[in-house]
Amino acid sequence: MNPEVHVPGWEWYYVAMYFYIGGVSAGTYFVGSLAELFGSEKHREVSRIAFYLAFPLILLTPPLLIADLGRPERFWHLLVNANTGLPYFNVQSPLSVGSWALLLYGVMALLSFLDNLVADGVFRAAPIGRLYTRFPRKVYALVGSATGFFVAGYTGVVLNITARPFWAATDPLMGALFIASAASTGVAAISLVFAARNMLPRLHLGAFERFDRLAMGLELVLAVGVVVLAGKFAAPLLHGSYAVMFWGGAVLAGTLIPLAASWYLNRSGMGKPLPGELVVLLSLLVLVGGALLRISLVQAGQV
Repeated sequence: MNPEVHVPGWEWYYVAMYFYIGGVSAGTYFVGSLAELFGSEKHREVSRIAFYLAFPLILLTPPLLIADLGRPERFWHLLVNANTGLPYFNVQSPLSVGSWALLLYGVMALLSFLDNLVADGVFRAAPIGRLYTRFPRKVYALVGSATGFFVAGYTGVVLNITARPFWAATDPLMGALFIASAASTGVAAISLVFAARNMLPRLHLGAFERFDRLAMGLELVLAVGVVVLAGKFAAPLLHGSYAVMFWGGAVLAGTLIPLAASWYLNRSGMGKPLPGELVVLLSLLVLVGGALLRISLVQAGQV
C-alpha cells in the first residue's frame, strides 16, 4: 500500500500571491539591472522605473509568507536560531535558503531604490548623498538581479521537491517557468508605467521589446512543457476551473495574445512605438496571466 501523500494545504491568496508578487519584483529588478549594466544613457529610464517598482513590490511578500505559516509569530526562526540567537542558515531547508535569498534581494532592492532617490534629488542632504557616491550601483544591481531571479525560480523548485505527484513530475521545468514568467511580468509592469506616464513616444527601446518577446516565447514553451512532462498528473489542468485559468488565462490571454500582438504590431509598424492604450491592455493581460499561472499551478498540485 502506498503511504498517503501529505497535502500542503496552501491557500492561493497567500502562497500563489507570494510567488507572483515576488516574481514581478524580481523581473522588474532584473530588467532594470540589464539596462544599468549593459544599456546606454537612453536605457537609464528603464532601470529608474524598474528600481522604483522592485522594492515596494518585494515589501508586500513577507506578510504573505508569514501569514501562511502555521505559527506566524515564529517566522524569525527561519533566519535566527531560537536557542543561540545567532543567524541560522540551513542549506537543506528550502525555506531557510529562500528566506535568506529574499532578505539579501530585499536589501539590494532597497539600495537601488535609495540610489534612485539620491539621483533624482529627493535626498539632497548629507549623509545619504555622499554615501551613495561611494558605492557603485552596478555592484548591487548585479547581486540583486542574481538573488532576485533566484527568489523567482526557487519558488518553482519548492513545488518540484514537494511530495505531490503533479509538482514532482514537472521537475525541473517549474522553476524555469517561474523565472520566464517573472521576466515577462516584470517587463509588463515597467511598460505599464511607461504608458501611464506617456513616455512611450520618446522611448525607442528595441532591445527592451525583443527581450519581452523572448521572455513570453520561453514562458509559452515552458508552460506547455510542464503539462507534457506531468503526463497523467496534469489532469487538473485539462478540465475544470484550473484548466480555464491555465489555458485561457495564463497561456492564451496572458502569453499567446500579447506575444502575437507585439510581434505583429512591431513588424507592421516598422519600429514605431505602440499606442499607449494598447500597451496598457497588453501589459495588464500579461500581469493577470502571470497571477493566474501561479494560482492554477499551486491549486492543481493540491487536488
